[in-house]
Amino acid sequence: MLKRKAIKRFYLTTLILFIMLSTFTLNHFDNKKKVRISEIDYVSNFETSHVYLLNSDNYLVKVDLLLEKCSIECMASNVLNELYVTNTKYNNLKGLIPSNTKIYSLEFKEGVLTVNFSNDLLKVNKSLEEKVIESIVYTLLEIKDIKSVNLKIEGENLTKLEKNNKIMPITLNESIGINKNYEISNLHEIQKVVIYYVFKNTDKEYYVPVTKYINSKESKVKIIIDSLKGMHSTNTNLFSYLNRKMDVDFRIDNDILTFTFQDLNEKNLESIMYSLASSVFDSLDIKKVFFEVNDKIIDMKIKS
Repeated sequence: MLKRKAIKRFYLTTLILFIMLSTFTLNHFDNKKKVRISEIDYVSNFETSHVYLLNSDNYLVKVDLLLEKCSIECMASNVLNELYVTNTKYNNLKGLIPSNTKIYSLEFKEGVLTVNFSNDLLKVNKSLEEKVIESIVYTLLEIKDIKSVNLKIEGENLTKLEKNNKIMPITLNESIGINKNYEISNLHEIQKVVIYYVFKNTDKEYYVPVTKYINSKESKVKIIIDSLKGMHSTNTNLFSYLNRKMDVDFRIDNDILTFTFQDLNEKNLESIMYSLASSVFDSLDIKKVFFEVNDKIIDMKIKS
């Protein structure tokens, strides 16, 4: 009788322990699942964007930014806050918007973002007046769905840069150029290309787009290759990993361009491909760029 009670008590205790252990295990995995889902939600609520900040050579540098997703107006406000001179979190790079500048309103409609600033916006040196506009416009255009920008000062369309006596279009996009460089001696056969150079800042590398105007009969792709090889001077600390010894050819088929290399060292390969593809996408109506080494495709870039 006592033995039977002991056995019964043993089975009861074992059953209780099993139920407790099962409950704990299920809760543990459920909590891990919740944490994992929370991590996924956190990451998916951000997207990569860019801001354009000034370096010591007066070039606007493309800087990566993790941007929290919200309305277009909300994201625009967040990136504009990165462009104020008071922002010191980027080492040796600075924003250009004067600290007293107010943003009265932001309105997004049919791909156009309209921003109304106070008149403090252009209270900068003459040499920086156009840079302020370039920085704002190119930064805002990095946000998905923004196709063009309309800037207002105290409610009026910005149509002229007073210090430089330069007329501005009401609708602003990449056509205004950035870090403009003029290598022209006459008004004939002027080519406009955008070249993505590398800029090193305290052991960290950034990309710098330079809108170049040059007298040349060559194709834009050839000008891009030669510029990245250093055959057209920039007289700055900008550089490229594509050097004069590299044998590079290309062919275009509709909106697809293929770069062909006889030999390509894997060192700095990604930087070379990024500079070439970005320069092509910003200069020509090309949708895809292939990279081929010894008749073998090694990578492909698609215009975003």
